[in-house]
Amino acid sequence: MVRGGRICAWLLGALSLASLAAPRALAQTSDDELMAALDAADAADSYPDPIEPVNRVTLGFNEQLDRFVIAPVSRGYQTVMPDPAELAVRRVFRNLGEPISCLNHTLRLEPKLAGVTLGRFVMNTIGGVGGLLDIATPAGLPEDPADFGGTLHRYGTPSGPYLVVPVLGPSTARDAVGDLVDGVLGPQRYLLSGASQIALGTGGGISTRTEHGESLDALREQSVDFYAALRTAYYLSRESELAGASAGPSAPLDWSAETSASNPSRASTDVYSARRNASSETVPPR
Repeated sequence: MVRGGRICAWLLGALSLASLAAPRALAQTSDDELMAALDAADAADSYPDPIEPVNRVTLGFNEQLDRFVIAPVSRGYQTVMPDPAELAVRRVFRNLGEPISCLNHTLRLEPKLAGVTLGRFVMNTIGGVGGLLDIATPAGLPEDPADFGGTLHRYGTPSGPYLVVPVLGPSTARDAVGDLVDGVLGPQRYLLSGASQIALGTGGGISTRTEHGESLDALREQSVDFYAALRTAYYLSRESELAGASAGPSAPLDWSAETSASNPSRASTDVYSARRNASSETVPPR
């Protein structure tokens, strides 16, 4: 029972990483600009997706789960929670991710970033009342999240094929393994009971879905092919994010030597630059 509770807690907690494939809110981007950039990127580029039929079925399942379960709960949460309270809750869950970021910075041999991240966690946990307040950023300790998928990328691990994971949403083989490792190493897994982990994970998932709901809905409603648009947003956003995990230029997200030759990094192309600028706040559900 305890083991089953932990597995359930991890699955629910993982919603806070992906929240049914929801991209980050596009705070500085209009929907028209986003759609135009996505259409241009789709027309110019293709991405490694060898199991697309299976992925589309999984996305359909995720969409139904979101429609009938997650989205209604998220809307209710948004109705009863004032905006300042929502923001405070988001800070709490981001603060819980700081130990994982610290560990990944350590594995990347980045002691300075690891120290800053650890300092943020201690300062915000103690002085920020468990992370409700972010007092570390004004104090000169900026947030720099790091995940194990990015660590694997840092050491040259290929991305593997594009995946749509049940509940979690867009990923790659490498990032799916990274999410699993991050979930297993999370401190709450060992410090909290199974029931507390379930409650914490559920709260994190609802908070994340609420934060990204408008952007996800806009992408869904304005895309001719939501699956293709979501895949494009995932790859371009993740590639941009992974650039910070590399010692040098970001490695392509190709899954084999053959696709590496035909699908180089788009960091230097006009289409990629336009798409990146139009959605600088978009990321995979991480």
